[in-house]
Amino acid sequence: MTAEPIHHIPNATPFDLIAERLEGLIDEARNFADGEPVANQGQADAVSALIESLRIAAKDADAERVRENEPHDKAKAAVQAKYAPLIADPKNKSPGKVWKAIDALKACLQPYLAKLDAEKREAERVAREAADKAAKDAADAMRAAAANDLQAREEAEALIADAEAAQKVAKAAAGDKAHASGGSRAMGLRIVWKAELKDAQIAAGFFWKRDPSVFNAFLQKLADEDVRSGKRSIPGFDVTEARVL
Repeated sequence: MTAEPIHHIPNATPFDLIAERLEGLIDEARNFADGEPVANQGQADAVSALIESLRIAAKDADAERVRENEPHDKAKAAVQAKYAPLIADPKNKSPGKVWKAIDALKACLQPYLAKLDAEKREAERVAREAADKAAKDAADAMRAAAANDLQAREEAEALIADAEAAQKVAKAAAGDKAHASGGSRAMGLRIVWKAELKDAQIAAGFFWKRDPSVFNAFLQKLADEDVRSGKRSIPGFDVTEARVL
């Protein structure tokens, strides 16, 4: 028994009707796309007409999709508009007030942390110099102490102990960072590295050697854009003509 067409079923939704229409056209496409090429003009015309029908049906389906989405899109846009002034992504052209406030507070905090960090790095430098000197003095004393001079060796060993203590002080100074800890997580300065392009040709050669596939894909994208704009001669490329549907 053949199933009743959807358009005869009560309460069929617009999507049901669209799906039935598209599935019918797709079934018809299967009859033509059966592994054998078109054999005559009649078949060619029929396939051409079917392609047009599929495109029109797809366009109508997309229009219905837009219509169905409209109330949801409007509701989402309203929610976005309500929250955006406060918390819009800081990467947006117009970030939310929260991120502007955070940026302003960071600008207030950074000079103090930079000053504090400079003081701590100076303390680290002094501690490192003291540790290095203590280590050298201990090594010199141990080399100078004769094996049969007990007092000299005891004094050298004491210097070694002092040097080890100085090393611990220097290590602690290196780990002492400037931070503000009023919240649940301490805030401190961080190192950021940035690359500034100086020679594009040298950089291009370097990255091409490192990963030719990625670089070639980028070049292909540029060439495809030029071809679409009408260029027929591109250095480094063969621009050829092909006939496709």
